[in-house]
Amino acid sequence: MGKVTDGVLGGISGKVGNLVFYQVDGETLVRTKPGGRSGTSALQSYNQQAFALVQEFLSPMKRELAIGFAAFKIGTKRGIDRAKSLMLRNGIYPQDGVPVLHPQKAMVSSGDLTGVEDGVLGALVAASFSIAWTPNSWDGSARDGDKTFVAVYDTAAQRVFSVKGEAYRKQGTQMIALPWEPLDLGAGESGVYVYFSFYSERSSKVVFSDSVCLGRLGG
Repeated sequence: MGKVTDGVLGGISGKVGNLVFYQVDGETLVRTKPGGRSGTSALQSYNQQAFALVQEFLSPMKRELAIGFAAFKIGTKRGIDRAKSLMLRNGIYPQDGVPVLHPQKAMVSSGDLTGVEDGVLGALVAASFSIAWTPNSWDGSARDGDKTFVAVYDTAAQRVFSVKGEAYRKQGTQMIALPWEPLDLGAGESGVYVYFSFYSERSSKVVFSDSVCLGRLGG
């Protein structure tokens, strides 16, 4: 099992399923548990490990990815397929010949809507926390009435909680109450990541912004 190494906003280390979490210069990284593959080249093995790593990390967020990437659903292609592609391209880096995943690079939505400006994650108090941002309405395609989409990913328990449409861009702040009380992060086993974006319903069409990772509630 993974474990907290330095408190509420600290790092995580250890194994969660087939994922191994560890810290490098204060940054949380993820790789798969070591295991050889016979009959494959080094490149094939790397690509297979990278795909499996992304698949396992994103799977708990299937519901959220179906929402945030709904515009990319074409035929048999689903939102999670687009999310996987972006993660493989932007969130996987080689380290000593092994693919390493950076959780802060994950995305729960993507689109042409103007994104979050100056997003800040507040401290966790009991089972609630705040998000603040600059209300950049009328910047590009942004408007006052754009709504928020927040996904919270507890990587230790591989559980996800999300809230959609509970605040407007113009408000500049939102409170989030977690359903996992009591959430004992002081003795917890992994990080709780918060992903944030906006969406807009215009002319019967829903458009999202690219999401951003605001950081960890628990590390």
